[in-house]
Amino acid sequence: MAALTTAGDLREVIDIQNYVEVDDGYGGVIQEWQTAFTAPARIQILRGTETVMAARLAGTQTIAITMRWQPAMADVTPAWRAKNGRTGTMYNIRSVEPDERRAWVNLLVESGVPA
Repeated sequence: MAALTTAGDLREVIDIQNYVEVDDGYGGVIQEWQTAFTAPARIQILRGTETVMAARLAGTQTIAITMRWQPAMADVTPAWRAKNGRTGTMYNIRSVEPDERRAWVNLLVESGVPA
């Protein structure tokens, strides 16, 4: 998977975001998503599911996002999220899996589910 990825496969732009506390301007704080860094990536759809909940069809997809390793990736946890910078699609990060040489990292993510 990651070993076969080349620079030409990195066709998407992914924003890696974390939840931070920000001053609301009135002496309090609010929490919001903030982009920690942006990087080119490869997106592979692994599988999709559809379930009926409250008479509505809800689809989820499990996706692998492959990116070059960078030091900022060491801080990424499943509490963070990824956003496709081109389409605006949000992905919940389920796992962060660097390769053995830390040249590439795979993010196993899901779309279509609440954070």
